[in-house]
Amino acid sequence: MAQIITFILFGGFGLVMLYVGLTQAQQQRRLLRNAQPIQATITHSEVRSHTSSDTDRRTTGVGSNTSTTTHRPDIRFRYSFAGTDYESDLLRPTAIVRSYGSHAAAAAELAPYPLRAVVSAHIDPTSPDKAFLLAESSNAPFVFMLIGFALPPLAWFVGSLI
Repeated sequence: MAQIITFILFGGFGLVMLYVGLTQAQQQRRLLRNAQPIQATITHSEVRSHTSSDTDRRTTGVGSNTSTTTHRPDIRFRYSFAGTDYESDLLRPTAIVRSYGSHAAAAAELAPYPLRAVVSAHIDPTSPDKAFLLAESSNAPFVFMLIGFALPPLAWFVGSLI
């Protein structure tokens, strides 16, 4: 019974990851295929840092801390297309945002995009609300698909050990 419950829970999560990966990969491919250059103005450009809570209440050593800090580029830009004004926050043509282990690495991604700079962005005329700055594919959708494929059999195996 535990094997079935584990499989349903983690297998279901795996299917969600697979779905997100597939839809984001499809969107990324379409946006890159139809990309046209457009001028945009940077309205927000900063590195967001997040520190996880140390949820392990066991004693792990004097003064030790198991929390982690990640950093991600946070950017927004405005542009006009076909007489309509838009705002986007996509650095790459996917909604899956890349995080970094160091503030400097995330800041390096934003270096070409200072506040109020006029830069070249890319737009798919069929989805004008999804403009992006870097016309390069991200591996993030494929990581989501890999996790989505791996979780159901892993859940079945782990469930058999319970």
